[in-house]
Amino acid sequence: MVYPALIASVSDHAQPAWRANALGTYRFWRDLGYAAGALAAGVLADALGLQTTVLTAAALTALSGLLAARWITERPGQ
Repeated sequence: MVYPALIASVSDHAQPAWRANALGTYRFWRDLGYAAGALAAGVLADALGLQTTVLTAAALTALSGLLAARWITERPGQ
């Protein structure tokens, strides 16, 4: 349910002239994250176990939310 909101956020913050490029870049990094996350989770689960992998995923998710809250702000006039 979060992906439509994230795409809308990228679209809202991109100028119309480069909006398509911004959305393409966002989708590229998002999809690359799926592949990298799956590989990293598999390696981590083999090395340290499933519980550590799940806790690491939870910590990384929380960290990304905190970074987004810190860096993503409303544009003036909105």
